Amino acid sequence: MTSFQIHPGAQKEFDEAFHYYLEIDPELADEFDSAFFRYLDTILASPLLFNIRRGSVRRANLKPRFGEYYIAYMIWNQQVVILAIAHAKRRPYYWSGRISEAKKMF
Repeated sequence: MTSFQIHPGAQKEFDEAFHYYLEIDPELADEFDSAFFRYLDTILASPLLFNIRRGSVRRANLKPRFGEYYIAYMIWNQQVVILAIAHAKRRPYYWSGRISEAKKMF
């Protein structure tokens, strides 16, 4: 599967995390960016690899360095839909409302 969509809320979360790390150290921001896209490549190559965590949503933790962040995604209309780039210790499942939004959007 090579096609993916990203929910606007997830894009905003990625941007916020990237800029947070950028303020600390530009190299750290680059590492976060690389880790995200490495996991995205893995998800696109094997979308069923990661465990289902809630309903039909799967979760890929950005281990080891950024393990507090995870990618919440689902497979919808034969494509990967990124629902959230979430911090594991903050507001669990706040993104669950995005599931129905994403089904309408994509």
